[in-house]
Amino acid sequence: MRRFPLRTLLLMALALAAFARLYYLTHVNGRQAESPTPAPAKADERAIDVTPRGPEAGPTPGAQACRTLDRSLEGAVRAPSDPAALATARQQLDACAQPPARACELGAALDARSPLDAGTTPLRDLLAALCQRCPAGTNPCAGSVTRAVLGLNAGIATHAATMRWNLEHAGPGTPTACAEVTRSLLAPAAVARDMLTAAQKELLGQLAPTCSRAEQFPANVLHAAVVQGHVPALGQLVQANPSGESAVLKPSRTTGPQGGEKAFDGQEATSAELTAAPQAPRWEKDGALSAVFDPPVRQLTALRVRASGAGTLRAVVRTEGDLGLSDPDTNMSFVLPVACRFHGTGQWETCALPVPLLDVEALSVFPDKGKLALSEVEARGTR
Repeated sequence: MRRFPLRTLLLMALALAAFARLYYLTHVNGRQAESPTPAPAKADERAIDVTPRGPEAGPTPGAQACRTLDRSLEGAVRAPSDPAALATARQQLDACAQPPARACELGAALDARSPLDAGTTPLRDLLAALCQRCPAGTNPCAGSVTRAVLGLNAGIATHAATMRWNLEHAGPGTPTACAEVTRSLLAPAAVARDMLTAAQKELLGQLAPTCSRAEQFPANVLHAAVVQGHVPALGQLVQANPSGESAVLKPSRTTGPQGGEKAFDGQEATSAELTAAPQAPRWEKDGALSAVFDPPVRQLTALRVRASGAGTLRAVVRTEGDLGLSDPDTNMSFVLPVACRFHGTGQWETCALPVPLLDVEALSVFPDKGKLALSEVEARGTR
C-alpha cells in the first residue's frame, strides 16, 4: 500500500474542506434564494364589512308627493265630486312644500272648474293651498292678478272681486303681483291728468288694501295717489300723521321766467307774473314756474297761496324703479299730484293736504287761464 507524505495529506484535507465550503455556498444558499421567505398573508378581500349601517337612502315622502302632485291635481280637476281624488290631491299638496311648475300650472284649471261665484268648494280650497306654496314665478294666483292688470291696459275686462281673492291668496307671489299693481295702477293714479279708466280705478280699489297690508306699496307713491284723489278708496289706507316739527321751506332755486323767485321770497308785496305755455317741452313737469328743493323735501304738510288768477300747484314726487313719469333731462322718475287748487282772489288761500307728501323735489305752478300774478307760495314741512 502506497503511503503519502504528511504534507501531502494536509494539502488534500485543506482541498477537501474548500470543496465542501464551495458546495455549500453554491447549492444550499442558492436554494434559499429561489425560495424566499413568504410575505405575510393578505387579509381576505372577501371579508364581510360588519360596520352597522342605516337603511338605504330613498326619496322622502315630501319629494315623492311633489313628483306625483300634478297627476293628483289633474285627477281632482277631472272628477271634482270624487272624494277619493280630492283627498289624494290634498294629502299630496300638504306634503309638498314647494310644488313643481307643472303642478302650479294647474291652478288655472282649478279656478276655471270652481269660479269664485260658486262659493267655497274643494277645488277652490285646493287652489288656495296651491297658491300658498307655489313660488313667485309660477304662482297661479299672482299670475292671474298680473294678467288681469295688464289686460285692463289693453281694454280686456276682468272680474275685480276674483282678482282680489287671488291677490289675498297669492302667498309667495304677492310682491310680484303688487309690483305690477304699483306700476300699472297706483303710479298713474298719482298723476294730475287722469290716466286710468273706470275699470282700472275699480280694480285698484279692490287690490290696494292687500298690497298695503303686505307693505308692498311705496309710501311716497301711495301718499301722492291719496292727495291726487282719483281713487278715493285709497284714503282709507293712510293715516295723516306728520312727523317732526314743520317749518317754512325755501326752495334751492326756481326755473321759469325772470323774477320767479319773488313768489317764494316771503314778501307779499312782490310777485311773479306767469303765463301759461302748454306747448313748452317741460310744461307737464315744470309748468309756468317751478321751485326746486335739493335735496328733496322729506315731507310736505301744508300750503298757502296768495295770487291774482286761478291755478294749481303740482308736487313733483321723486320715485324709484321707473314708476310714473320720466324726466329725460335728469333720468329721474316722478309722480305729479295736484297739491293745491287756488282761486286767485288776491287773499291768502290755504290748502290742507289729507296726508303728507313725501320726497317732494319741486312745486310747479300752472295757471288755469292765460296769466296770473303769484304774490307768494308758502310751503311747510320737514327736510
